[in-house]
Amino acid sequence: MKTIKILFLLVAMLVGSAISAQNNYSEWLYLRGDKPVQFRLEKTKVEGNKVFYQIHLRLNKEGAGYCTHELCYGYVIYLPIYEYDTDTKTGKATDLHFKMPKEFTGEYTIPTEFYTVNKAESNGVISYWDHDKNYPMQKVISNGEIRQQLEFLRGCVDTKRVNKPYDDQCNFKGFKESEAIEIK
Repeated sequence: MKTIKILFLLVAMLVGSAISAQNNYSEWLYLRGDKPVQFRLEKTKVEGNKVFYQIHLRLNKEGAGYCTHELCYGYVIYLPIYEYDTDTKTGKATDLHFKMPKEFTGEYTIPTEFYTVNKAESNGVISYWDHDKNYPMQKVISNGEIRQQLEFLRGCVDTKRVNKPYDDQCNFKGFKESEAIEIK
């Protein structure tokens, strides 16, 4: 009987650890609704008023806009990340550029860790990290509306073709092919 209780406790601890690990991820969301590149956030730690996270990318081959044509190479991805430190009142911008072939399978984790505010109030809006959804959210104080943080992770995705480097959408937003990392 004692062995069964110990075994039960071990299983409960393992399941609890697995659930806890899953609770550090947001849902998979599309960077751009008409392209199959998805992202999710992984909360890595919380320090003071900062929540640190990593970004994971994947290709949903059943998603809208997946290119099957032989002239389609894959996708270019432009991610401008802005971090603002509420303690020092300073900000930092990072531009990320990627090329993802249409054959890519699996998940790519951007090795850089970023941060966002855990909670801040400005111009009638409370911005906060929702620890259940693992995503930055906002609450409008005047009407109580809760929404995803509007300015957070505004990425760009374009289809890359063999005969045409990429559409103009990301080019006009800041994508630099010379700085792009090839995701393999």
